[in-house]
Amino acid sequence: MTAPAAHLRPDAARHADAARDPVVVRVRAVARELLAPAAAATAAGRVPRSHLDALGAAGALGTAVHRPAGPVTPAQVQREVSETIAAADGSTWCVWAQHHHPMREVAGSADPAVRERWAGPMAAGRVLAAGASSHLRRSGPPAVTAVRDGRGWRLHGRLAWLSGWGIADVVLVGAVTCDDRVLFALLDCDERAGIGEVRPQRLWGMAATSTVSARLDGTAVAPDRVVALHPGTAWRRADAERRPNVNPGVFGTIAAATACLTDAAQSAEYRELGLRTAAEADALRAAAYRLMDEVPPHEAAEERLAVRAAALELACRAAAACVAAGGGASAAAGSPPARLLAEASFHLVQAQTRESRTATGARMLAVADAVRSAR
Repeated sequence: MTAPAAHLRPDAARHADAARDPVVVRVRAVARELLAPAAAATAAGRVPRSHLDALGAAGALGTAVHRPAGPVTPAQVQREVSETIAAADGSTWCVWAQHHHPMREVAGSADPAVRERWAGPMAAGRVLAAGASSHLRRSGPPAVTAVRDGRGWRLHGRLAWLSGWGIADVVLVGAVTCDDRVLFALLDCDERAGIGEVRPQRLWGMAATSTVSARLDGTAVAPDRVVALHPGTAWRRADAERRPNVNPGVFGTIAAATACLTDAAQSAEYRELGLRTAAEADALRAAAYRLMDEVPPHEAAEERLAVRAAALELACRAAAACVAAGGGASAAAGSPPARLLAEASFHLVQAQTRESRTATGARMLAVADAVRSAR
């Protein structure tokens, strides 16, 4: 890989290097030739497994363990892939994104048998994983518990959100043990595996992700399905350090909105708005990724939250501008602007915490104050 051009800012140079990674190049082809042309049909139905198979063949399901050549890191390549998929098709991005927490847990498992059985197939895309662990962040009694049963475990509780049902092969379920450890176990995405009372979750955005709720009523977990057991305090601390960062998919949604606004068919006002949106997004992207790459994860939480909130607000603002620019056609179900607005709104709630909701509200209030002051 060639060295980045000397005149580029550090963040732009990293972006240019990551964009040349072979996985990114292949994923961009899949996004351009398959995902984007089918995005409207996908949003109206269900994410087809063939989309994930194509991404797997391109290497996109193994980015959590990808070892790029040259000066870029695996995280930088994964962010580039995430942005590319989100810009092309938010629903497919959501199912794709679910795969990576299970992939990381499997790759880092202390059990070599787990790594040998699952890591290769998951990285190659032969096994697609979903995740069900957002309930671990809730306050109060654990929503899902794990109880010892001989050499194995039994899981009890309700999974409020499980995306990819009927698409994924396995789901990584998080549960809390009686001694406050966090257990992660792989279950087959099949009611015969002990996942019961599966009920569709009626989402107004990202409905194509096949999201359901489900009950675990003494669901058996064999020892070879236990991926990890983390001390609860340590896991919660590490998770809390990850949450304030911007999800790269947000920048993909902004990129799609920018492309809509700067289209040659738009009026001069919307094209100018698109250019300003792109410049604002570039600055936020550079700030977000600098924090991820250069600042220890336990530092600058407030700055990370502020950048995240600004990116979320920009995504919604840009998508709303696309709706306005499209006029009456935007009211049609499945129109690109309507789909973009739903995807931008989804980011407002995806992986949100009390702290991030507060930061998002503060950002919206600051924007309202700036508008009032400009009058």
